[in-house]
This record gives sequence, structure tokens and C-alpha cells, in this order.
Amino acid sequence: MGCLKIGGPMKRAFIALALGLSACASSPSSAQADDLDFMSGCWRNDDRTYKEVWTKPEHGYLFGYALNLNGEAATYFEQTRIELGSPATFNAYPGGFGPSEFTETSRAKNTVTFANPSHDFPQLITYTRDGRRMTATISRMNGDQMQVFNFRRC
Repeated sequence: MGCLKIGGPMKRAFIALALGLSACASSPSSAQADDLDFMSGCWRNDDRTYKEVWTKPEHGYLFGYALNLNGEAATYFEQTRIELGSPATFNAYPGGFGPSEFTETSRAKNTVTFANPSHDFPQLITYTRDGRRMTATISRMNGDQMQVFNFRRC
């Protein structure tokens, strides 16, 4: 059997196709950013004592913040940043200090989990979206001390 020989315009088209496919395969930003777009927006709990806001994924990042509220006064804040990649990295700055870094352990449609077994608490952070509702769950690695935060769109 002989090898297929490609020459001239066909060779250039084949090379362009191969380069295009390799660029798509190695580009983490668009597909991975779309996977976490479900988090974007303003989210509040039902009694309006907690608010979390996430930007749309852009240039390899999602930026966010969380506020504990007493009426209109913020009693606590946390800044957050997700660096997109394979795996993504969740960085938390509670009270402006940090970062506490958590590495993505799983991702599916409208859900992502981050973990840091050496962190005191939490060690696991999971976000799951269902329509206009989102849930954030935090716990230890074994599931102990689980806290669930239920949100709806602001």
C-alpha cells in the first residue's frame, strides 16, 4: 500500500485545517468559560441576608464577591476569583485576606466542585444551577459540617 500524497492547494488546506483543530483543542478559554457561565449574575438567599455576584467569564477569569447583609449594611464580605483552565482554580479572599485556593475536582452541565483538603473549612465547594436557582454547598472532604446556600436571581 502507498501513502496518500497531498500537494499544492490541497496540502495548504490540510495544514490550515490541522492548525485550526489543534488551536481549538488547546484553547481553554471558550469551552471552559461557557461551562462556568451558569454562575454569572446576582444571587440572593430568600431572606435577603446573603448575596453573591459573579461576572461573566472573560479573558480566563470569573470575578465574584459575597456579602452577609443586615438590612442594607454589609456585616461580612468575601472576594472571589476563578481562574479558568483544566482544572479551574477557585481563589477566596474572606474579609479581603487570602487567597485560599481550591482546585476543580469535577464539572458537569451547570455544576462544578472545587476542593482543598488542607484548608481548615470549607474543604469542598460545589455550585449547582437549576433554572433561576443556584445552590452553593460547602463541607469538609468527608461531607461533615455541610452547609447549603440556596439562591435565586436578584
